[in-house]
Amino acid sequence: MSKGQRSELATCDFRLATGRHSFTLIELLIAAAIAGLLLAVALAVYGSILNTVAVQNRWREKVMPAADALDLIVRDMACAVMPAGVTNRIFTAAFVDNSEENFRIDFYSAFPIESSNDWRGYSIGAVAYSLRSAANKDGFVLTRECKPFRAPSRNPLSSGRAEWREIKKFDVAFFNGSAWTNRWGSEKNTNALPQAARIKITAGKNNPREIGSEVFINAGCQIVPKKTEQPGLKE
Repeated sequence: MSKGQRSELATCDFRLATGRHSFTLIELLIAAAIAGLLLAVALAVYGSILNTVAVQNRWREKVMPAADALDLIVRDMACAVMPAGVTNRIFTAAFVDNSEENFRIDFYSAFPIESSNDWRGYSIGAVAYSLRSAANKDGFVLTRECKPFRAPSRNPLSSGRAEWREIKKFDVAFFNGSAWTNRWGSEKNTNALPQAARIKITAGKNNPREIGSEVFINAGCQIVPKKTEQPGLKE
């Protein structure tokens, strides 16, 4: 092999070797285009998430009074109880004929000793929700008052007072096993709890929104086993 042939082979080997470890301009342009496309998709998804969060925050701000009140009402009614030894009405809901309150609900509710959901120890509180007209006659004010029953509790929800303003409408109905009614505590059901409750609250200063929920009141429901006749046994 001549010296010129060896030089040509060395040049070819160098080109092959360098070609395996480098990119052409077209390959770099394709990689940049793919990276730009992925970045655009990621930014679009991120922007959509931010927009969704912003919409939810705006909606929450509009119905904030109703949302907070609804959460507490559902919690309190779901944990409604019948304390032993109570002689007065354990659950009442009625329209009030006075200048301060329009509607009032009184009942007893159970609370965990701590603020967690550890129900190995609990306390009972006397809960009252009242609805009254706002001072500026623009809607209503919903008030929650809770007082410890017989023994204090460390749970912050078992005592105190809270108010929600800008309430435009407050609808509540109770299920007695056969029909819905917006009053409770008459002679027929003085010592009984509703089986369920349906709450709807409309709130908001501008463009009011309505939210609602239904709650199952466990202590108000009794499961009575059906009597069955055993074969061969007759009275």
